[in-house]
Amino acid sequence: MATIGIESNGRIEKTAVYLNGERIRGLRELFLNLDEDGAFDAIIQYEGIDKNLYTRQLFSDTLDNLITAEPAFTDEEAAALQLLEIESDGYIENTSIYKNEEPLDGIVSLLLHIRSADSPKSGLKSIFSSKKQTGAGAEFKAQITFRNDDDSLDTEDIF
Repeated sequence: MATIGIESNGRIEKTAVYLNGERIRGLRELFLNLDEDGAFDAIIQYEGIDKNLYTRQLFSDTLDNLITAEPAFTDEEAAALQLLEIESDGYIENTSIYKNEEPLDGIVSLLLHIRSADSPKSGLKSIFSSKKQTGAGAEFKAQITFRNDDDSLDTEDIF
């Protein structure tokens, strides 16, 4: 099982991504799409030690030449941020989601898309969308939808 952690205040400048507790450097794009109907897209794109660009399935592929670094924030800075963690072996039924170390229940769907300003123009999202992706630039979208006790749905920002 691997754990991806995203520590953020909802702004890309104050966001760090961790894999099994180690911060990932060279991240170009992260796309997570999970839903109760079984969708499970977890794709990462990063620049490796060898300066090549890698696109991998986050929980099932080996992340070759991944660059790691020291934590991005001090303990004091991190206390002002939210932490989303997804633990998985690549199968939706073996996936757990936590926010600030508390398990989240009643999840209908989760969409997280982080794209750095220096990502390739087409982007990972274009793989999953029929809409043409245009332009470069940073993107940060993080939403989660919950099912309420009365069967209604609520969508909220994660960070």
